[in-house]
Amino acid sequence: MIKLSARTRVSELMAGPPALYTTLKSTGLFRDGDDPEVMLGQLCWAFGFNPGILLMMLEGANVPEVVAPVDAAPFRAMPLGELVDHIESTHHAYLRAELPRLAASVDALALEAGATESTIELRDAVRRMATELDAHIRHEEESLFAMVRDLAASTAIKPTRCGGTVGGPIACMENEHTETLRGLAKLRELTGSYAVAADASTAWREAMAALEHFDRDMQEHIFKENDVLFPRALEAQRGQPQAASA
Repeated sequence: MIKLSARTRVSELMAGPPALYTTLKSTGLFRDGDDPEVMLGQLCWAFGFNPGILLMMLEGANVPEVVAPVDAAPFRAMPLGELVDHIESTHHAYLRAELPRLAASVDALALEAGATESTIELRDAVRRMATELDAHIRHEEESLFAMVRDLAASTAIKPTRCGGTVGGPIACMENEHTETLRGLAKLRELTGSYAVAADASTAWREAMAALEHFDRDMQEHIFKENDVLFPRALEAQRGQPQAASA
């Protein structure tokens, strides 16, 4: 991200997040080959464009480029039923095995001599995430995954407690994913991105390694669902016959 003002030069936009330059060109105020040292205020003055509006448009694009945590291509090519099986056997199974161990490891940190307030906060954050994720994956398997398996088998979706279409549980899962990503950001804040000091205890080193792996796995898990599974499930349902509600 860069600091934007009427004195920001186009060359500075070019060096920032790619969406900034793309947004500027979409206005027609600047074209490839024009002087990149011109300031945004000068551009607006020359075209009679309100600089406040331009800056507002650019702020929406002033975000770091998001790098996918895993190559999506193999999962887009995977049959829909196999994709659900993969997520369940890889990521859900990992969470069921790992969440109790993570909770125990941060509990141990909180009991160490000299435990800090942030360590106590870390323990509470991990406990909360463990509880929320346990409920999340059970809900996902009982509702959304069951529906997707029906779609994969080209049969009418059997209604669940979330209704008879995938859109409802997908919206719910996406909201919960957003909360999980916020929770991961909080874990990184509390641990200095899982930093390990030279004199750190063995318990701290093991806990940080486990938390870092958990963070990475959750980001891959959420990406596979948000960016691959959910759009594919919605596409598969278009025109699919629905089973009558009981």
